[in-house]
Amino acid sequence: MYLDKYYKQLDTLREGKKCFCDIYEIMKSRFQSEIFGVEFFGGIEVKTTYAEFYELCESFASALKSRFCGKEGEVVAIRMDNSVMWCAAFFGTLMAGFKPFLVNTRLDEESIEKAINKAKALCVICDEGVEKELYIPAKTLKSNKKASFDWENEIILMTSGTTGDAKLVVYSGSAICAQVLTTTGILKESKSITQNKKLDIKLLALLPFYHIFGLSAVFMWFIFFGRTLVFPTALDAEAIRFACKRGEVTHFFAIPAVWVLAVRGLLAEAKKQGKEDTLRKAVKLSNKLQNLCPKLGLFIARKILFKDIREQIFGTTVSFCISGGGFLNDEAVEILNGIGYSMHVGYGMTETGITSVELSEKPKVRNLNTVGKPLDGIEYIINEDGVLCVKGDVLHCAIITDEGRIERNADEYFVTQDSCTVTDCGRWKLFGRKDDIIIGENGENISPDMISLKLTPPYNLGFCVMGLEVQGDVCPVAVIGLAKGATDFEKASAASALYNQIDTLPLTLRPKAVYVTTDEIPQNLGKVKRSLLKKFIASGEVKLELMSRASKDDLDKMFDESFKQALEKAIEIFADVLSIDKETITPSSNFIYDLGGSSMAYYNLFSVMSASFGVELKIDSSNPLFTPADFASAVLKKAED
Repeated sequence: MYLDKYYKQLDTLREGKKCFCDIYEIMKSRFQSEIFGVEFFGGIEVKTTYAEFYELCESFASALKSRFCGKEGEVVAIRMDNSVMWCAAFFGTLMAGFKPFLVNTRLDEESIEKAINKAKALCVICDEGVEKELYIPAKTLKSNKKASFDWENEIILMTSGTTGDAKLVVYSGSAICAQVLTTTGILKESKSITQNKKLDIKLLALLPFYHIFGLSAVFMWFIFFGRTLVFPTALDAEAIRFACKRGEVTHFFAIPAVWVLAVRGLLAEAKKQGKEDTLRKAVKLSNKLQNLCPKLGLFIARKILFKDIREQIFGTTVSFCISGGGFLNDEAVEILNGIGYSMHVGYGMTETGITSVELSEKPKVRNLNTVGKPLDGIEYIINEDGVLCVKGDVLHCAIITDEGRIERNADEYFVTQDSCTVTDCGRWKLFGRKDDIIIGENGENISPDMISLKLTPPYNLGFCVMGLEVQGDVCPVAVIGLAKGATDFEKASAASALYNQIDTLPLTLRPKAVYVTTDEIPQNLGKVKRSLLKKFIASGEVKLELMSRASKDDLDKMFDESFKQALEKAIEIFADVLSIDKETITPSSNFIYDLGGSSMAYYNLFSVMSASFGVELKIDSSNPLFTPADFASAVLKKAED
């Protein structure tokens, strides 16, 4: 069997000491000429082989060991974005005898610095261009000296906690090895994850490796088998699409926001062309064909029915996807499966690692939107509060607090605080955080996430459904964040769009009110942190404005006044981008032909306009924007959409 050599590789890991050194040495004994990573610099594709990667790791380790000789066992923070160099810093730090602390780079500076201090980091490994005390650019740590290494066997992750109180979670090499070993069952149950007999897998390295989903399911699961990581240059849609196509990505794992935005864009374009009904019917047909005959159904979906659509979204090579880190709506799951992207929903936490993923080959099972069954060696139970509890070798071994290190009792179940149930077919379905659940008028538990997934708010800087007190009762309400300086028209339009959508929901799921704020809404990886938002609302750091329904006449009156304000702001932006006096600019001044703007300045204009107004404006040849009046109208139209 073509997977036998990979099962033997897993057996070798299982029979070893279960440490990070084992993972590295097994990889080194198996993979040399294979491509480890693909990166893009200035549009040029740069490939790193596994042999070159090992050289990077060992050069880094030698330099780090030499620099901090005698301090082995201490913590070294890694504050970097995903790259081949991040991977080398990770293994190099362990190899040199230090504990890597994987810093969440998306948190605020205060949280990061407090976490680094809490971990008592010896130094901070960083990308180039950072000049701070204790910070060392990773690329400067190079050494040609051969050294003997005494590996460290612990790493530290951090949760996306509230300001200043991120939890530090310690994992042993044994737990990470156990996470790699869960792939034994995955390989046996899912034929599609292996791609083909050659395991010709190229995985998009989009999820940050300091996040447990990225570290375990993207990094560890696949480099252990010598597969290729493709690194996008940025996190925007165009950079992701470019990396998928140019890097011929086959496996794409991401948080729900990525998939939801892709599906919304697809549906919006289909609606614009009058083909939405046709698309939905084709998706249902495709899913039926895949259920009857998975291989033939997928071939028809990918090569015939949706080839052009796939080309426009993430490219035609993407074949296996996992969504994790939050809730994905049923519609997105169904459509992505239908067009041949094979969507599998998974579950895990910073404290537990990845513990389950739906692996069925049939869309009718994957479309149930469950997280499947526990992976090998992991136990699930539901406690008396309806909360999922997890036990297994994959879990963390300790937590670091201000008071010190607290060891986890391996014999006890870890209480996740996620409400869940088990379906009739034995799959596990999650409903949301226990402290987020709202008791509805009929006494049923209501998950804010499940409501928010049914709504498609206009462009915003943060959106969620949460429980707030309304007239003495805690009820679900919708909260939408807009840009600083948002006009009354923009606020009323956003609220009106939400009220119209809320009217389509079942009565028991309808938010009782819509609130707007122009203050920053706390988020992590695109997901609003409701517990922190509640604290900010209570303290006054986030001020909410209750929006009533506005009539069309009211919106028309507000539009006229808002257009004047938007036009004035657009003229000021024109002047700043071109460094000219705003008095020389009229509402009808053409940026290029009248004002002499270059093509590069024109691209910059769109970026500045989008950031200033808090909307997403794109260059569209079918509807070009050249004048301040054009941009003012486009901004207000975005508010109406």
